[in-house]
Amino acid sequence: MKLIGALFYRYLWVVFNIFLAYFYRSSLRRQMVGLENVPKDRPILLCSNHPNAFMDALMLGSAVGRRTWFLARSDVFRKKLLAKFLSFVGIIPIYRLLEGAENLSKNDETFDKCAAMLEENKSIIIFSEGLCIQERRLRKLKKGTARIAFSAEEKNGWKLNLTIIPVGMNYSSTPWKFRKPLHIRFGKPMLVNQYKELYLQDKARAMTLFTKELEALMAEQLIIIDNKENDEFVAELEEMMIPEWAKEKGINPKSQKDCHQFTETITHLIREEEKIIPDHVMELRSKTTTYFKKLKHLNVRDASVHQLERGNLNWAFVLLNYLFFVLFLPVWIFGLITNYVPYKVPSLIANKIVKHIEWHASVNATIGVFLWQIYWLLQSLVIALVFRNWYLLFAFMLVVPLCGMIAYELYIVLKKANGAKNLLGEKAQAVELMALRKDIVSEINSLKTKHSYLVA
Repeated sequence: MKLIGALFYRYLWVVFNIFLAYFYRSSLRRQMVGLENVPKDRPILLCSNHPNAFMDALMLGSAVGRRTWFLARSDVFRKKLLAKFLSFVGIIPIYRLLEGAENLSKNDETFDKCAAMLEENKSIIIFSEGLCIQERRLRKLKKGTARIAFSAEEKNGWKLNLTIIPVGMNYSSTPWKFRKPLHIRFGKPMLVNQYKELYLQDKARAMTLFTKELEALMAEQLIIIDNKENDEFVAELEEMMIPEWAKEKGINPKSQKDCHQFTETITHLIREEEKIIPDHVMELRSKTTTYFKKLKHLNVRDASVHQLERGNLNWAFVLLNYLFFVLFLPVWIFGLITNYVPYKVPSLIANKIVKHIEWHASVNATIGVFLWQIYWLLQSLVIALVFRNWYLLFAFMLVVPLCGMIAYELYIVLKKANGAKNLLGEKAQAVELMALRKDIVSEINSLKTKHSYLVA
C-alpha cells in the first residue's frame, strides 16, 4: 500500500506541476525564491500562510522537490471514504477549537504521528495561522507549530536536527482566477534545537519566542497590506505602476518573482504616507477607484490607456489584432472545441458549490486537472477508433493541449483589440482617463521620491 501511495503521489506531483503551473501563469521553479533554503537530508516543517484552501498545499508540495505531507483541519475527515483517501495521499488531520473542544485531545495522536514521521526525515507542511482567509496579510500564528516541533525534538533527545522553513505564498489580489500569477518564497531556516536550553528552563516562554520569531520570518516572505481598505487600492496600483517601473529597470513585468519588490514598494509607500497624512492616502485611493470604475465601464484595461498615452494605440493596432485573430481562427476553433469543456465546466461547478472564495481555485483547478485528462483521453480514443492511424493519434494528442493554450492567448488578443476599439471610439472619455491616470502616476512617483528610503 505504501508503494502504491508513493507512486500515486509521484503521479499527482507531475500532473500538478504541469497543470497548476499553467493555471497560475508561472513556471513554479522560475517563480520561486530561496528553494536552496530547503534541505533534502533532514526532517523539515514548511510553515506557510494559508489564503487559498488546499491549493496552497498543492502548489507548495509541487514546488518542493521532496515528498511532503501536510496537516489539514479535521472536519474534512468526517466522511470515512474521504478520510481514507486523504490519509492515503498523505494528509494528516489537525483538530481546532472550531471543530469542538472535545476533539482537541485527539491532537496528541496527531503530534505523535508527526514526530514519528519527522524521525524518518520526512517533510511536513503546516499552515501556522490555523485558519484560511484570502487576504494579503499574516494572521497571528497559533502555537501548534511550536508544539509539534518541540515535541518531536524532545522525543529524540534534541538530536533530530529538525529545520523550520518559513514560507510565503504570494498570490495576486484575485487568486481564484485562471492565469493569475503566484510567487513562492522560502525564508531563512530555523533550527529547533537552538531553543533547547530555554525550553528545558521554561517551556511556555520558549514556545512563545519560537512562534514570535517564526511569525517575523514568515512576514518577511509576504506582501502585507496592513489596512484592509487598501487591498483593492494596492492591486490597482500594481496594475498601473509595475509595468512602468519594470521597464525602467529592464525587468519582465509579467514575472511575479522579479516584480515582488515593486509591490513591496507600493505597500511601504502607502503604509508610510498613511501614518503621516492619512487624508492624502484616502484621496488618492478615491481617485484611483474612480479611474478603474471608468475603465470597467468602457471594458478597457489600464494598459490600453497607458499605450494611448505613449502614442502606440491607434486604429491600425486594432485592425492588426483583429486580422491576427482571423488568420488563426481555425486554430482557435480547434483549441476551443477540444479544451472548452474541461476549462469551463470546473469553473461552473465551483461557482455553484463553493460558498467561500478561499475554496474556489482549489475546486476549480482540481476538477479541471482530472477532467482535462479524461476529456483528452476520450477524444484521443475516438480519433484512434475512427482513423486507426498511430501517427494521426500521436499528432492529435500533442496538438490538443498546444492549441488549447494558443486559443486562450488568441482570446486575450481579441479582448485587447475590443478594449482598444472601445477606448478609441470614446475620445472625450479617453482624454479624461489619460489625464486622471497621469495625475495618479505622478502622485505615486512623488511618494516614491518623498519616501525614497523605502524603495527597494
